[in-house]
Amino acid sequence: MRLTDVLKRGLMGRMRWLVIPAAVACVLAATAAGTTGASGSVDQSLLQIEQVGARLSATPAAVENVAKAASDRGISEASQVQPLLEMAARSSFKTDSMAAEISKAVANAGDDGVDPKALAKAATALEEGQAKIARMTEAQDQTAAKDIETRLGDPDNGPRISQLADLMAGPDLAVETAFTSQLMYLSLEALSNSDTEELASASQGKLQSEMSSVISALRSRNENEKPIPKDTARANEKAQLTFALATLSAQDLSVLSDFYGSPGGKAKRDAL
Repeated sequence: MRLTDVLKRGLMGRMRWLVIPAAVACVLAATAAGTTGASGSVDQSLLQIEQVGARLSATPAAVENVAKAASDRGISEASQVQPLLEMAARSSFKTDSMAAEISKAVANAGDDGVDPKALAKAATALEEGQAKIARMTEAQDQTAAKDIETRLGDPDNGPRISQLADLMAGPDLAVETAFTSQLMYLSLEALSNSDTEELASASQGKLQSEMSSVISALRSRNENEKPIPKDTARANEKAQLTFALATLSAQDLSVLSDFYGSPGGKAKRDAL
């Protein structure tokens, strides 16, 4: 059965939000976390470093971007269907419970030997570096850009920074965000072209039983990904992360490298 056929049969019942909420919630649970309830300052710093609170907050707003991308690609019904998808996303997106679940997972992931104060300092420095890169990009500051390029081109700093970026969760989280948008896009596309009566006739058990197949098929897709390919999302995130890391002091880079390279740091990173 083609993926679009599954979606047409399973994405909407007449005001019965059965599959979209399940799908969106399933994906977002893998991509989202919040800072509230994090256990310990190390965990709080990790969530700050990986911008998981911001990612969590931004995900519901992705519906608008997905709808615009669909409209731009010629799906004329996108604007009409958008409110339905927004309603489904809101009903699925339980921020507090997601934050609590992920925070608990991070807290239980294991111990590490990092100095909490040093990690907190590095987290703040990285946040400031990300803001600096954003300002540099907006202002098209060529001088600042050249400084970043020089450091990344250094035979010692460049590889070290790239290796650290590979250890961090940001690129993987960006992939999950792109995947969530792809699921929303495919849902919107299906809703725009489906027979409401046909969808409404499907049982809840049937709809939910097909959900894992839909998600698995979409996750394994590596071509014709809409609105943004997962590999592109990963590359863009790593580039931005690498630029931000290039603004850090050698001490802060060492703290982050030691944390992400430690067994405890790897376990907590994977728990995200």
